[in-house]
Amino acid sequence: MGLVSLLVVSFAPGLLWLWYFQRFDHKEREPLGMLVRTFCWGMVMVGPAVLFEAPFRDLLSGPASLARTLAVSFLVIGLGEEGAKLLAVFLGAYASAEFDQVLDGIIYAITAALGFAAVENLVYVYRFGPEVALSRGIVAFLAHASFAGTMGYHLGRAKLLAGSPAREILRGLGWAVLLHGTYDFILLGKVASPVAAVALVVAAYVFLLARIRKAQTLD
Repeated sequence: MGLVSLLVVSFAPGLLWLWYFQRFDHKEREPLGMLVRTFCWGMVMVGPAVLFEAPFRDLLSGPASLARTLAVSFLVIGLGEEGAKLLAVFLGAYASAEFDQVLDGIIYAITAALGFAAVENLVYVYRFGPEVALSRGIVAFLAHASFAGTMGYHLGRAKLLAGSPAREILRGLGWAVLLHGTYDFILLGKVASPVAAVALVVAAYVFLLARIRKAQTLD
């Protein structure tokens, strides 16, 4: 696969999902420059997430107990990746005057997550070939967007509504880590069929839609 084809296959799903989620912002679409900036910060944050996870990779390289897999799924992968997306939103959008609705927290968190997922997808397609692109383009991107989008609802509340922003931000991060960690635990621990992981992504997406509707009533 040529470089251009590799980039298109890797990044197109993220851009399509971003277009889809942007449609929920009925009142005032976010500026393209802000979206690009946040998307790019999401891409950059793959590096810190990898560095955070690297010392723990050996824990899963051989046979691992369910307790160890559980810890890695939640405290390493879930916390590392969702924390990186949270940082991307802080660097890319949180302080901006354009971030002026609770729904904006969801949109920017999803944007950062899709940038993160695009780079991750690039690595997977490069390593395993274009045959993984379709499934990852649907499931993996939606998973990243749904986990982070739920966190983004609380980011929006933290900036615009909450009396205790730090508590609200931690609540959002907790939700994202819980969803992401459960997803990875299902896949890494093989405690259920991969279909269960897909079902979790669908449930997380439905949960996100409820948060979007709630945010729309607050703005």
